[in-house]
Amino acid sequence: MKKSLLYLVFILNLGVVIYLWANGSNYLLTSGADSGRVIALGRLMGLLLEFFILLQLILIGRITFIEQQFGHDRLNLIHRWVGYGIAIFLLSHPLLLTLGHSQLSETSFITQFSNFLKNWEDVFKAFLAVFLFVGVIISSIVIVKKRLRYETWYFTHLLMYVAIALAFGHQTNTGDMANGSALYYWLTINFLVFGLILLHRWLAPFYKFFKHRFYIDKVVAETTDVFSIYLKGKNLQNYKFLPGQFANLTFLQSAMWFTHPFSFSTAPNGQFLRFSIKTSGDFTNRINNLKPNTKVILDGPLGVFTVKQAKKTKFLLLAGGIGITPIRALAEQLAIQKTDATILYGCKTETDIVFKNELTNLNIKHFFLLSQTKNQAKDNFLPGRISAEKIKLLVPDFLGREVYLCGPNNMIQGLLTDLRALNIPKNQIHYEKFNY
Repeated sequence: MKKSLLYLVFILNLGVVIYLWANGSNYLLTSGADSGRVIALGRLMGLLLEFFILLQLILIGRITFIEQQFGHDRLNLIHRWVGYGIAIFLLSHPLLLTLGHSQLSETSFITQFSNFLKNWEDVFKAFLAVFLFVGVIISSIVIVKKRLRYETWYFTHLLMYVAIALAFGHQTNTGDMANGSALYYWLTINFLVFGLILLHRWLAPFYKFFKHRFYIDKVVAETTDVFSIYLKGKNLQNYKFLPGQFANLTFLQSAMWFTHPFSFSTAPNGQFLRFSIKTSGDFTNRINNLKPNTKVILDGPLGVFTVKQAKKTKFLLLAGGIGITPIRALAEQLAIQKTDATILYGCKTETDIVFKNELTNLNIKHFFLLSQTKNQAKDNFLPGRISAEKIKLLVPDFLGREVYLCGPNNMIQGLLTDLRALNIPKNQIHYEKFNY
């Protein structure tokens, strides 16, 4: 399904929601009373609230035909901004309805709000749902999210499903979607979205698990703080993914069953899957405790950081730190295809280099740039960081190459500035930040 068709589906459904609202609230809009128009506007805010919550679920639902059109990174960005917009609908819906009804009944705002909670069907449950939604939104604010463990953030977001369930009766028992074709339409889009979420986010990973029986074969130390997890299973030659993609892994071992995203660090080979992970947090610090034969649920592949996005036939691969994992897989694919590719890999010191021997054996031109060494350049080791100057020096034909970039977020931002300064067209630059 192409992007244009997905955009059309979104616009048409938004138009249907607004039409049904205008039809259902027509008597309020044409009553001539300010209170009627305020109530009608409050109803619209409620419908838009649910509509964009459904959109949020689509954006995070790992729905293959959508994810492959936009990519994980862009969906995450859209999801974040839609979430901030939802906060406006979330607050304005109860405020406008309370204000409009208080004007209509000639009572105070507080009295009317109390009347809603005590006497109106399903309003109290919807009120509880508002608190849950507010909690989810707050946990998504960047300054708050940075202070939360991934697991805390993840389980906080699961409360969104509880909130939707609490508010569902409020949507269908009163208002513009309570009767006739409007009710059938509202039920259809709600159950369709939840059906897609159930299929892609929950059933598909379990289906793949029972089909392939993924388990840990071994855990190998690549450096002092990077470990590779080798997975085996049944009929792995039938498990399809592209180099550069990632998957969400759930290790079925005590204290390790939280789901986390990791990139494939090898190209498909039909024998094993490999994920290489840096110990950088509460969860990843325990990666080396994983035991052989531990079962693994694998949700993926995901992401569009693949050569399918490329238009040119030559490549420049830029990696920093553990960002080498998808780059390593891409490099293997390009080596097999005998493609002209160059890797610039930035690390602190030589001991921090992951896959040093593997990259050498791939027979692809590569340079290691070491930021915390003052040694003179030798062979393919150079002091310093990846920069516009280094790119011009080491890869003088960079304008004719597709650029793939992976590393820490601050490195990506810095190199994007450098790449723009080098006048590399935006459509030749590919990256995913893998933010949650």
